[in-house]
Amino acid sequence: MRSIGIILVFVLHCFTLHSQENMGIANSNFSPTNTIFLNPSSSADSKAFIDFNIIGASTYVLNDYAYFNDNLLAIYREVAAGNETEPRYDLGAAPFSAYVDVQIHGPSLSVSYGKFGGGLFMNLRSVASVSGVPAHLVNHATNGFDFEDQLGNDYTTINANIGSLSWLEYGVNFSYIISQSILDMYTFGGNLKYLNGLAGAGINVQKWDYQVQNDSILNSFEFEGEYGLPNIPTDQAGASGLLGNGSGVGLDLGFNYKKMKKSTQGYLPHVAGQCKLKDYQYKFGLSLLDIGSIGIKNGFYREFSIENSVVWENYGGTDPEEVVEIDELVNKELLRFSSDSESSSYRMALPTALSAQFDYNFGKGFYANSTLVHGFSRKRKLGIKKSSTFSITPRYESRRLEVALPLTIQNYQKLRLGAAIRIYSVIFGTDNLGGLMGGGRTYGADFYFSFKYTMFKPWYCKEKLNRAPKRKKAGVACPIW
Repeated sequence: MRSIGIILVFVLHCFTLHSQENMGIANSNFSPTNTIFLNPSSSADSKAFIDFNIIGASTYVLNDYAYFNDNLLAIYREVAAGNETEPRYDLGAAPFSAYVDVQIHGPSLSVSYGKFGGGLFMNLRSVASVSGVPAHLVNHATNGFDFEDQLGNDYTTINANIGSLSWLEYGVNFSYIISQSILDMYTFGGNLKYLNGLAGAGINVQKWDYQVQNDSILNSFEFEGEYGLPNIPTDQAGASGLLGNGSGVGLDLGFNYKKMKKSTQGYLPHVAGQCKLKDYQYKFGLSLLDIGSIGIKNGFYREFSIENSVVWENYGGTDPEEVVEIDELVNKELLRFSSDSESSSYRMALPTALSAQFDYNFGKGFYANSTLVHGFSRKRKLGIKKSSTFSITPRYESRRLEVALPLTIQNYQKLRLGAAIRIYSVIFGTDNLGGLMGGGRTYGADFYFSFKYTMFKPWYCKEKLNRAPKRKKAGVACPIW
């Protein structure tokens, strides 16, 4: 069964990361091309008339297993100087759950006019997750299956899930003010996405009882689960090509309620004759994100259930280099002891999550926001599990400047301070300042940016200069006859 161990080792080394939500800008009123991915209804009644994203990116690295005793900038200086910096390991967080979400945001457009909001977007996403992985498997992944401290011991793994998925998404956003009363406004919206799968791999271990007897014999007593691997050889010979490995459809849904400061009866944002926008006292939003899946059409899928004892002799002598060799090795051993099913295609679920947002307006541009993003578990389905995030974010925003200081808790564990700034349409931010320039242990760091063009007011709503009326020159008084 070393082949399954190889898969676990490979994925654990590559994907021991957590997600980020760009909380410093995710609830802005002036940046709909960013906020629609947290709540699609935010493009209706936006304070930006037209928001055009030119390019942007976000990446986050946070690991509850490996850490450095310095911040990322200091580590970079050491590496640049030619000094090696070795990570240290912390087993206190087991069983381990992990997540990575790296995105490149391509050209995107959002328009708000009257009761409608909407636009187009394009993203490249690479996501991976690990959940339910116990400490003994992490030790094997780090030190090899011949790790002396664990030889001869019986171990059990239940509901461990590992997955990774990369895709291009092309989407359309639509939102609408569905109801207006005196001080109440309700909006609803959605993102419909076509997904072009690049690669996806996953494994579910529903149960695995095993013992590493010595450096050449591994005993597997009960093994049940499934896995899917993409057929992408290292030399790309015989592969279908990165742009043809799968497709699917994704959906985001969002709802917002706003308690307005002034009456909204007949209010149509950005419409000629109503150039002055109305603000809310507070708003509450709900959204369901990343509903859907991607079908990987060129790969290897196996479902297995082994109840008898299996002895793998000389497991250290096998060294597969490509995915196809790993699959052949697994299939050969499983067929000897179980009737397994196989297919050249399989489906990978998107990182579905439920989000709730609350935003309060203190006036004069000052706001405070609280956001929860809760990921759904994936126990018996190949796919990605999104990590959960809770944040409290005070911010100041205006058309010219926006500053936010998000406090986030990832997976309901460690508290982190971030910062974000928007100057007109240029955005820079991080949800973890400590990882970039702090002290002590560094489990990761993150950064995001956007370069955009934003028209905050329509051309027919240009502000008029308040010029003082010209004084008439005093003339010479005519005599009265």
